[in-house]
Amino acid sequence: MRTCHAWIASLFLTSLTVQAEEVQTGKPTPPMQLTIDDSFDPPIATPAFAAGKGPRVAVDEHHQNVVSLSSYLRPVGRFLSRDGYQMQPWRQAVEPAPLKGIRVLIIANAQAPKGAAATGSAFTVDEVKSLERWVRSGGGLLLIADRAPFGGPAQELAKAFGVKLDDNTILTRGQDGKPTGELSLSVKEEGDPAHPIFAGVSRVVYVVGESISGPGAVLRAPANTYSGPTADSTDGPSAAGRPLVLAFAHGKGRVVVIGDAGIASAFGSVGGSTHRGISEADNATFVRNVIRWLAR
Repeated sequence: MRTCHAWIASLFLTSLTVQAEEVQTGKPTPPMQLTIDDSFDPPIATPAFAAGKGPRVAVDEHHQNVVSLSSYLRPVGRFLSRDGYQMQPWRQAVEPAPLKGIRVLIIANAQAPKGAAATGSAFTVDEVKSLERWVRSGGGLLLIADRAPFGGPAQELAKAFGVKLDDNTILTRGQDGKPTGELSLSVKEEGDPAHPIFAGVSRVVYVVGESISGPGAVLRAPANTYSGPTADSTDGPSAAGRPLVLAFAHGKGRVVVIGDAGIASAFGSVGGSTHRGISEADNATFVRNVIRWLAR
């Protein structure tokens, strides 16, 4: 169990080399501890749309994204394609013209540009304005930002929608008394069962993520959790009730913000189990519901 928690705690951190920082700072971990779970390939009995006839869903790859269709979202993209969505990578700066025709944009674990400070914004001022206007006009945005160091680069974009990324780590104590960020969350107890994104969902697994603040909280941290600066923090202030997932309208559009990339990704540990993340609990149904809600 200890080994399992060790690699879970290092999920989705960049492979870029980063100089040593203070002990209480979120740090990147070598990606060789993880593998993409291409075995995630569930059928969809009743697709939302005919094959290739659904809305266009773009997945950001322009902002040094650790999680994209080229990595841990690759199997998820195939899954959503079977629901009829037209999945495509987004490989350019965010501007109004290219956004036309895109119904949902997924941005997961964006990073600052190469050569910039790791805590700098992943998005330019113009990109933030373009995205806000696009959503306000009817677009659907799924913004995913994992625990530190991924909250900082997405902070300016989140702020445009009234959201703050706490850039912390939500933890509990495992049976061995050591910190673990793997949370099994009951929608009935910690969520809003009436919300469409939880249709047919009773439990989701939140994998070493952060908390977030803003409108439309639909899933919160349970009573036995605390907040720490890193996944190794042995103690910290209570995180009970802190939002983990937000879902809200913005003008004519909709926004979902999730503080954990693992909940929507297909991954496993090298040399270990290959069925984690979206394969756990009702995570796959949850992700499918999120895209449907954003795409209207």
